[in-house]
Amino acid sequence: MLTTNMFVVVLMMMMAMTAMGHEGGAHAMLTPPQEVACSDASSSSDFDCSFKPFSTMEFFWNKPTTTDNVTTTTSMMAKVPNGVWAAVGFSESGFMIPALAAVGIPGGDAQLHLMTSKSTPEIVAGVVNETSMPVFWRNLPPYAPNMTDLAVTTSETEGTVLTFNVSTTSGEIPNKVIFAHGSGSDLMYHGFFSKGMATLKWG
Repeated sequence: MLTTNMFVVVLMMMMAMTAMGHEGGAHAMLTPPQEVACSDASSSSDFDCSFKPFSTMEFFWNKPTTTDNVTTTTSMMAKVPNGVWAAVGFSESGFMIPALAAVGIPGGDAQLHLMTSKSTPEIVAGVVNETSMPVFWRNLPPYAPNMTDLAVTTSETEGTVLTFNVSTTSGEIPNKVIFAHGSGSDLMYHGFFSKGMATLKWG
């Protein structure tokens, strides 16, 4: 039989676990984003580097190249289980809010979203384009590069595959990156174990 003190301890542990399952609670309890360097051992012949932010996502990138000493570019890919949405974003602090993310919906489109809320369905502010962006977002936030040529495919053999290109004229590509995927094709809360964050060393 639980004593009063034991009951209080168990209750506090349950409350902490519940808080960790929510994005806001997780922020207070997680360590800073892990630092990840290119291992030169990518499992894809099309990319130089890869790592797993968590067990059910693999992220790939090519070492950035700079042209005319001005524009730095690279290409990226994320692979997750078949039939679920995938997202990769650039973040101000390593957390979801705020961030600019590429989101791929299997059977649908891959689009850019401004991450301004954690609630569902307002988990994203909306698709980024010239007309829908709020005036104060018309220029890219300083923590995010240009993200172009977004595409998403899904198959039983390859899973959901999100690809995009990244470029910047401001020196190095920002390196605070967030990752997530859903449990289905509907864009909603990803769950505590299907998200990650890292500080990437691109080259």
